[in-house]
Amino acid sequence: MEKIAILVDSGSDIDIKKSEEFGIYMMPFYVNLDGKFYKEQFELSPDDFYKWMEKNEKLPKTSIPSPGELKEKFDQIVNDGYEKLIIITISKNFTGFYNLCKQMDYNKLDIRVIDSKSVALTTGLLAIYGKKLIDDCLDIDEIVEKIEKKKQESKIFFTLDTFKYIIAGGRVPRAFGKVGELLNIKPIILCDPNDGKYHIVKTCRGEKKVIKEMEKLANEYLGKLDKYYMIISNAGYKRGQEILEEKLESFKEKSSLFLTSKIAPSLGVNTGPGLFGFGFLPLD
Repeated sequence: MEKIAILVDSGSDIDIKKSEEFGIYMMPFYVNLDGKFYKEQFELSPDDFYKWMEKNEKLPKTSIPSPGELKEKFDQIVNDGYEKLIIITISKNFTGFYNLCKQMDYNKLDIRVIDSKSVALTTGLLAIYGKKLIDDCLDIDEIVEKIEKKKQESKIFFTLDTFKYIIAGGRVPRAFGKVGELLNIKPIILCDPNDGKYHIVKTCRGEKKVIKEMEKLANEYLGKLDKYYMIISNAGYKRGQEILEEKLESFKEKSSLFLTSKIAPSLGVNTGPGLFGFGFLPLD
């Protein structure tokens, strides 16, 4: 049996607890608050981060780990007895971590790097799926092939409280954001697995209509599936997540694995507090 490990970045929303539970390694990103860098998950929790954003109303800076830190993580994985490593990163459109991993020269491990073309826990779901394939004793080539195929089927839909942060991060046109703020328009955004970018798939007037549209999306996609992993997430807006969980209760019960998450600070800098949404990964 091949000794294969899986590594994700902290933008995958695999927190410390989930990392331990599923046996997945995690590499934290950094967030700069008031001139000091913090390792998210380890030194900065999502709750503390979103409280800081609400108080300061500005866009923090983020950064990826250094090559030296990544090498240290690789050394740890080798010392833990692994010979091969699959790295699954959030979309390379939002981070330089994918390119860093591809450029690393490290000959103690057979390393494969996968761009999930997604964000948050849908990337984490791919890692959990990959870990299951390892436990099923598939070889690394088969696992990578299956993950590459599955990532095209995963989706995450979310809404925002304000366009301010996503506009500042260059994610949507500024003119559209101004209209959205004036008319109380709430977007439903998809991270499209075809290009790994954000796309606005629907606009609604007010939160109630957003919830109804998300119910429709769940019926459209999950209603056709027999087996899937499912997530519901929030960024500093637990009530939105709770309402969505209520509305999607039947899909939660049907899922093979249901998880909740808090959006990592490294992603939250471009969405702001007030986000909530759901995602899924179809299974065979």
